[in-house]
Amino acid sequence: MIPSETATTTPSAKTKNRLVTLIKVGVTLLSLAYVFTQVPLSEIGEGIRQARWGWLLVAVGINFSGLVLRSVRWAILLNGIGSTVPLTQLIKLYFVGAFFNGVLPSGFGGDVVRIIEVAEDVPQATAAGTVIVDRLSGLMGLFLLGLLVLGLNPDVFPSELIWQVGAVCLLGLVGGTLLLRGWRWFPFLETLLNKLPQKVARPFLKLSATLQALPTKSLLLALGISLLFNFLLIGQWTAVTRGLNFTISYWYLMGVVPVMSIALLVPSFSGLGVREAIAPLLFAGAGLDAAQAVTLSLMVFFVKRLSELVGAPVYLISLWRKRP
Repeated sequence: MIPSETATTTPSAKTKNRLVTLIKVGVTLLSLAYVFTQVPLSEIGEGIRQARWGWLLVAVGINFSGLVLRSVRWAILLNGIGSTVPLTQLIKLYFVGAFFNGVLPSGFGGDVVRIIEVAEDVPQATAAGTVIVDRLSGLMGLFLLGLLVLGLNPDVFPSELIWQVGAVCLLGLVGGTLLLRGWRWFPFLETLLNKLPQKVARPFLKLSATLQALPTKSLLLALGISLLFNFLLIGQWTAVTRGLNFTISYWYLMGVVPVMSIALLVPSFSGLGVREAIAPLLFAGAGLDAAQAVTLSLMVFFVKRLSELVGAPVYLISLWRKRP
């Protein structure tokens, strides 16, 4: 995958990618430095040594299932615009993309990998549009789940964060809906874009064309799969808590995990450091001390990275098959 002649990058883009990578690494290192001044490494190491690895392998398996499920979501979006890319190919691309996104701290992300490869079968703008919608529907499922938990059982959540988290989830849902369907509801947006310089307007116009071509049924199915994926994600956290000999209810995790996942929006290396910084506050209501909360968050991070390593051999095999 990613033939070298296809993945050309301008010098300015390379500089931007390096800057983004430096920011991510910097935020990660500063966040981890803060966490480790608050929690002794020896306590984290002790928690890991007592782990039950059978449960952690279950968590790895759940993450595999989640990657496959998200591949199905992407396939639904592509099929909605008439693409016939095989699901098996999309699953491979999703694993490779997860490897690039989660394991390699580079500016060349896994989403770019997916766009380049699918662009061999559909227009590049269409490929980029479906990847964006795929990401956005995942976030909207997360926001929806967070609102459901806050509305149905707010007592499981730290009271000082209820309003802030509720506002983020609500704004995320409204903003996502407007982005996905605003081009149909407000046609004047394209008129405004056309008045801008073409270099600025072109990417948004291409995205709007893809969004308008996507059937509402495909978008709703993608959102439904996103909700199902988030239930799997909470199951993964549940398996890790069992592996670390903690007892946290699935319902409590339904309130906390969406917030932990929202931390991924902060520029960092797959949320590392940022999630650990907020974990003690979020898991205090479940009876975990700071060291236990940080250990849990770190273990979830490493479980996910372990399962995403599968993308490396998939990527290498694809390169071998494409050799001259």
